[in-house]
Amino acid sequence: MPQAIQTAFRKAEKRYKRGQPPDWDNVVDLAAAAAANEAVRGIQLSYDLETPATLPLQLFSQRRPPAYVLRDHPGLLLIPNPFTDEAQRWLARKCLCDCPRPPNRTNLDAFFSPPPESLFELATDTEKCSQLIANRTQADIQQSDVTLPKEKFYTQPGSPSSLLERQRWCTLGLQYNWTTKEYDRGSSPFDQELDSLMRAIAIAITRPDGASDPSSGNEYNGNLFASEAGIVNYYDERATMAGHVDKTEEKMDAPLISLSIGLSCVYLIGGTTRDTEPTPIVLHSGDVLAMCGESRMAYHGVPLVLADTTPKFLSCPNAGINDNTTAMYPEWHYFAEYLAHHRINCNARKCS
Repeated sequence: MPQAIQTAFRKAEKRYKRGQPPDWDNVVDLAAAAAANEAVRGIQLSYDLETPATLPLQLFSQRRPPAYVLRDHPGLLLIPNPFTDEAQRWLARKCLCDCPRPPNRTNLDAFFSPPPESLFELATDTEKCSQLIANRTQADIQQSDVTLPKEKFYTQPGSPSSLLERQRWCTLGLQYNWTTKEYDRGSSPFDQELDSLMRAIAIAITRPDGASDPSSGNEYNGNLFASEAGIVNYYDERATMAGHVDKTEEKMDAPLISLSIGLSCVYLIGGTTRDTEPTPIVLHSGDVLAMCGESRMAYHGVPLVLADTTPKFLSCPNAGINDNTTAMYPEWHYFAEYLAHHRINCNARKCS
């Protein structure tokens, strides 16, 4: 039987999933030598990155940080880590402690009864870490339109720490259904602090360079941006995200804003079909990626998470002990242990 013809995007995914990309010269790494890379063009933000007055800390280390676009991918905008160290720790805490709580849904809710606390909070609480999270009945699982995995793990109660290692995503705002690919699971209030951060970024990337060059690709007025839906993805060192297009939103004119925390990864951005050869980009902790204009309909994915790449200010057990918000959370060494082996991606989009 002849083998099925593989698309350019699929070939790239398989190449990077092997763990050792054969040619790093083709990878865009803005932390290395952006100016020397012909695939990249530097742009000027037209507006400042302003920390919202409602937040308890200074988010950004620069008001007008360097920003870049890719010449072959109009509308994809990159800002290499514009955050303060404390802001990245604050964002990690929010993604691990606040976002995965009900009524927001996680990938585990179909199989286990979600506790009121996040799994991270339970796993790092010495009094609660030994409690078991009850698994749902077979009837409950069938009603959730999710196929029960074959692993015995999903058929019996689990400890918070064991479930935390299986937590892959949580949904914010409009609740996304991974089976129907629709926002038909109801809604929850979008975290106000996270929304204000995303809106600050949306404002700053409005019409970069005055949008004189179409490769800048973002004509959207960021003052109109509101986070109506979002996803927090949790990657371990073996995790991947298959190539896909985010096109469920009713309107696609607003940017999709994505933030990375923890381990670096290889991110592939292609075209409107899988036949377009994708460009590999290394995303580091703190990097901002915005899919604007044409890039909103581009295939993209994460075939490789890079081990041992979390910056020390996140992975050091003593980091963050003097942060303004540290009293709200357990000691930092729990976060450091998790972030040393995980990547968190937090994204938000306007749907209407």
